[in-house]
Amino acid sequence: MDTRDLEYVVAVRHSGSIGKAAEALGISQPALTKAVRRVEEQLGLQLFERVPQGMRPTQAGELFLERAQKLRRDYDDAMAEMRCLLTGEQGMVRIGYSLTFPDQLLHIACKRLLRERPAAKLKLFCRMAQELLSALRAGDLDIVFVPIQAFEPDLDIQPLYQDRLVVAADADHPLCRRKQLRLEDLVGEDWALPAGHITVRRMLDETFSQRGLPVPATRVEADFSSPNAYQLIVGSRMLTLARYSREFLGTGMAALDLAPGEINLNRHIGMATRTHGFLSPVCRRAIELFGEEIAKGNFGVEAMHPE
Repeated sequence: MDTRDLEYVVAVRHSGSIGKAAEALGISQPALTKAVRRVEEQLGLQLFERVPQGMRPTQAGELFLERAQKLRRDYDDAMAEMRCLLTGEQGMVRIGYSLTFPDQLLHIACKRLLRERPAAKLKLFCRMAQELLSALRAGDLDIVFVPIQAFEPDLDIQPLYQDRLVVAADADHPLCRRKQLRLEDLVGEDWALPAGHITVRRMLDETFSQRGLPVPATRVEADFSSPNAYQLIVGSRMLTLARYSREFLGTGMAALDLAPGEINLNRHIGMATRTHGFLSPVCRRAIELFGEEIAKGNFGVEAMHPE
């Protein structure tokens, strides 16, 4: 079976139609239709069925396409490894990071890599965690830095540091002058929070619900880790969640003094790579550099060490 045909049928699955897939691949629709038929004839089964919205995998097609995508990734990895052997080093490093990953840490580690490896090239992607993990599994990224939620099949996860989140407000907010606040003291306040499907938002809502309290009232929905979003808080009466770091101390906000046990939003941030996926020497060096910078403790993060 031609590896290009595997690429073509996987593209149809992702695009949901022959037309969109052909446009993305840069080939004609008749050529793509013939490629799909070739694969179906070789397998002796139908991969897709027509629906009003386009093309949908059959039950058997879904099973094959999952395998085909993995075969395609393994093929790409093998080709990358062979190129690496021929040239001595594969220079591209594709790094994904979530919105809460410290910018300074990212920049310093990347600058070190570029200085050390003049031939190295970087592609950096800032996305939500699930988008990054999907792109990593698809072979579109080499390394991602995301909050660790649970076991991730097909991925190797290395814990890096603990991320401390706090409830924050403008430094002149009346609640900032009080000590040992309880969740009940926060009821009725306006909040600036991430969207409801974001894990940390769900954690916050669940904490209030478990105490029989109404969930926080969102007045502004935004990425709480963004410096631009922080500026909405300064000078306002809204509360938000913020990553507690040296950068936070210069925002004009302050962390509320909550009584022990009232809320725990700490997260573990980890690095993910694909299990058995190929990592070039320059990718492995990038991983080492990030680890070295985290170990220095200069970014308001607490490195995690294996027991």
